[in-house]
Amino acid sequence: MFKRVPNAADPPDAQTPAIARHGAVHACESGVDDPSYRISTSLAPALSRVLTRGLRETGYPSIELLGLTGVEVPTIVLHGSGTEMHNTGWIGTASTPSTQEPSEALAAICTEEFPDWYGIATGTLVLDTVGLAAVPTSRLVVREGAPDAATLDSLLRTIFTRNHNRNVPTLCQLLVHLAGTDQYQVTARVAELGVPCRPLGRYGLASSLASPAPCPIDRETPSEITSSRCLATDQWETNIESGHTRTPGLAASDGLTPASDAAVMSLELRTSTHEFASLLAGTTGAEPYTSLGVSPTMTLSETELAALVDVTPHYESCDWPVTASRFAPPFIRETIHSDAAGTDHESVLAGPQRVMTRIGVQDGSSITDFVDGWLSESGITHESVADRSRGDPHFRGHPHDPEGPVVVVDPEADVTDDVLTSAGELIMAANRARRADAHLLVITPSEQAADWARDVLTVPYVRRQGHTAQLYTVPMDVHTTRGNVVVAPQESGPVYWTVSDTGRRAVYQGDRCLASGPVTEPIASYTFEAPRVRKRDGSLYVMTPAGDVRSQFASAEALHAEYLGVPRPILPVRPLFCADVTVASRTGSSLREPPVPFGQFGGSDNQRRPEHYKRGLVEFIETYTRRTSTQPSADTSTAPRFVEQFQRWYDGHSTRSPPSRLRVADQIDQLRGRSEITDAGALTRHSWWAPADSLPLALAHGHADDSIVAADHPNTN
Repeated sequence: MFKRVPNAADPPDAQTPAIARHGAVHACESGVDDPSYRISTSLAPALSRVLTRGLRETGYPSIELLGLTGVEVPTIVLHGSGTEMHNTGWIGTASTPSTQEPSEALAAICTEEFPDWYGIATGTLVLDTVGLAAVPTSRLVVREGAPDAATLDSLLRTIFTRNHNRNVPTLCQLLVHLAGTDQYQVTARVAELGVPCRPLGRYGLASSLASPAPCPIDRETPSEITSSRCLATDQWETNIESGHTRTPGLAASDGLTPASDAAVMSLELRTSTHEFASLLAGTTGAEPYTSLGVSPTMTLSETELAALVDVTPHYESCDWPVTASRFAPPFIRETIHSDAAGTDHESVLAGPQRVMTRIGVQDGSSITDFVDGWLSESGITHESVADRSRGDPHFRGHPHDPEGPVVVVDPEADVTDDVLTSAGELIMAANRARRADAHLLVITPSEQAADWARDVLTVPYVRRQGHTAQLYTVPMDVHTTRGNVVVAPQESGPVYWTVSDTGRRAVYQGDRCLASGPVTEPIASYTFEAPRVRKRDGSLYVMTPAGDVRSQFASAEALHAEYLGVPRPILPVRPLFCADVTVASRTGSSLREPPVPFGQFGGSDNQRRPEHYKRGLVEFIETYTRRTSTQPSADTSTAPRFVEQFQRWYDGHSTRSPPSRLRVADQIDQLRGRSEITDAGALTRHSWWAPADSLPLALAHGHADDSIVAADHPNTN
């Protein structure tokens, strides 16, 4: 239902645009370079006649009016289409016009209706250069009734003036169709190309509702008219009751679980991905609005249409942001019907450039290249991380944290690719972000990979059995204190690591324990009842724990045919990672995180809140804590920050507001487990499943100290 620009990884060549308007007409205003030729009156009536005559006389069922920030000033481009899509670039379905007759007819109408000082040219408008990653895009929607001319008067002109005064390049779009005798159906959008970033994911959406940025359409219209970006304010509210996180929670205003379809739809529209993609495609894209109780189009008379299109001439200048991947669109002129007086056409819309398409999210086919381009197009100041170690971020700087880590994860990728491929690496990245008090952004190439990454971070262990949990690992060698590499026979089955609730780490092959020791000690100090490998004189020698040579191999390939490398265990420093983490997947040229990605504790969707809280508490306690038998006052018998962690987890699992500390304490009392919530928010008679809250990262990641990281060697098994 939602429109997203398709993946743009392999454009045909550097001169073939993905987003374009072939056969477009540029109406270039006079007096841009020489103010003595400026026109002081509005040309809205003339532009309205161009649209209405164009629909009646050219045979076009749809005409698009683009009011856009050029190199310096706003200008207008018109485009007619014989289909429901105006994009004629290579990722669109509309074909390049086989004949110039309709566009030449539209140009002739412009020449007749506009003053002689205006310049009229036909050619191709290339929109790749404004960027394909979504920017804040507002669609005008009507709550009730029909807007009149006074309501619409100079709306777009006011938006351009305000945005250009703030140096915000802007792209306004009107799609006009005949709707009957002297009636016209109009779709109106405004994209703010110079605004840093649209909301990303649940935290971004919550923050955008808690501290909303002004919407250009909603700000300039009466209450009966609003914007697609503002519909979520009627359906959602933010929760900042806990005060434990810098990003607010998000809850559906109706209190239902799960949120209604209309609420979810309104939240999706707030991200702007659908509307920006529809704008680039040149389609009405009205499908998402069927359940929202608003009209996504307007039916206007000629008088009302003239009021809305009051957008030219306009002489306020605007500087495009200095970035490598978002700048003014070029116009490839094919026929110049008239020159603009006092204006060099190139100073408004520049001509063709050497490279017009391989930029931003289109630059390169790898997911890492895409992320780099997306961050650039989204106005995010970021840097690539060089000389990465395992689990290190690929970039620093993203929408939720100006210096926060960004990791690219693909569990299906080859281990030689420059992405994180294992759950252990992902937990390493989460550990480092947590210790740095940073927000982690995880980006995957698909929604399936995003689901996998979210599952790993939400429950960061493989499985639990009794008093132990199986840990995720990374394919890195485990060394003894003598520097030998620990291995295990292939024939005896896979090797896995566990950690007990008392803080003891152990490695097994089948039912046989190969080594164990406290998590507070480096694993190199453990006594391994397993073979180890030493390299000497170009050969690999497998030795027994006593030091006797067991076998000799000429190559690593021969060794690995008979022996498994023991992987390195990764211990999470938090029982779960559900706050200050955003997992998003690539969808076309945008990133997307489902706004409410989790289930509802297996109960009735409409159960009362106390019962819902109780079900959530039971699931949370069973998943992340263990029962202790020591006295409640002992530090080891409490789960510190229990209420904070539960509130964050609940916020990611439900569309209801998380319970307060007092409500959690009341629910714990009703569970009759002799546990209670302390004044500090801890849960007594329980401890977290992972005893690593204060463990140094080097020990949590299986090192003796951080200096060992640089000397690590990959385990090829």
